[in-house]
Amino acid sequence: MDPDLRNVLLILGLIFCGFFAAVTVYVIVDTGLGLRTYGDIGAIALYGVSLLIVVMIAAGLIGALRNPPDD
Repeated sequence: MDPDLRNVLLILGLIFCGFFAAVTVYVIVDTGLGLRTYGDIGAIALYGVSLLIVVMIAAGLIGALRNPPDD
């Protein structure tokens, strides 16, 4: 694969991860972090899991950008 195309695809993946992180943070801010019901506690746990998954995917993409394969 062409190295330039590989970099463009990896950067596009990072932009996609950034979009999902921004949408998740927007929902957290919009709904608030109330602890009135058990559903709110479950929502906070799911917010954390969602952000963790986005960070893990972004870390893999950053690692792939920083360490290209040997030719």
